[in-house]
Amino acid sequence: MLARPAAVLALLCLAACAAAPTAPPPAPGAAAGPRLPGRVVWTDGHGDVAVAAAGRASCPATSAAMAATGLAVTNATRAQAGLAPMRSDPVLDRVAAAHACDMANRGTMTHAGSATTGPMARARQMGYRPQTIAENIAAGRFELNGTLEQWSASPKHRANITIPSLRDFGIGTATAADGKTTFWTAVYAR
Repeated sequence: MLARPAAVLALLCLAACAAAPTAPPPAPGAAAGPRLPGRVVWTDGHGDVAVAAAGRASCPATSAAMAATGLAVTNATRAQAGLAPMRSDPVLDRVAAAHACDMANRGTMTHAGSATTGPMARARQMGYRPQTIAENIAAGRFELNGTLEQWSASPKHRANITIPSLRDFGIGTATAADGKTTFWTAVYAR
């Protein structure tokens, strides 16, 4: 799905990606996804989505407060599934922040990086050696809590969050050159 940001009042794009082993399918009867405001673009797949013009993005480092909030919501979702909590990992925060920045600079929500094929390669480049890794991404005009809620409500994103073997978590954000479109990346790994 592709939308021009100027034509979209509220824009949210989400995508989920997992690398071996794959997550179990959602439970039978699970919701098809969260209800979203009017004129919202929604993707629960792996296709690239252009959501902003390319240009110099604002790319802050992950703050302690952002990491703590992301971890708390992630662990609450895991607890609902009867799973062990994850722990914050500063290397994965940098992996997530770098990918959010890369997406924001390009104006495109994608699991493929400018110089990497996916989250496994990005984590390895930064010194993390994952056995299993999953990534959730989002782009739009939503704050951290709204993004985390959408990931927890979306079956494919929730499947990434609830892969039983995962132990480490990182999150990052960047704002596109338009100053309005925020890109998010969460990385879950072991």
